[in-house]
Amino acid sequence: MKNKTWGLSDVFVYSNGLIFCSVCAPTDMSETEMERITNIINPSGVNLWKISEENFSDGIKNPHKCEKYPNEDRLHYLMNC
Repeated sequence: MKNKTWGLSDVFVYSNGLIFCSVCAPTDMSETEMERITNIINPSGVNLWKISEENFSDGIKNPHKCEKYPNEDRLHYLMNC
């Protein structure tokens, strides 16, 4: 099976703060690739964005299925730097 080539437009930053950001990415994208793209499209200026070990502030599991586009196969990730 050939690896899929991902582009910058496949990851969306939908919330951004000083040490946390939230992104939406395809389910079949590797976490490493999602982190790489997030750091290109949303550089923190301090450290690299990594998937947070914490859940979202409302208690929802990290990552979780995208609720905005339920018919698409996407996940929401909480990232921190």
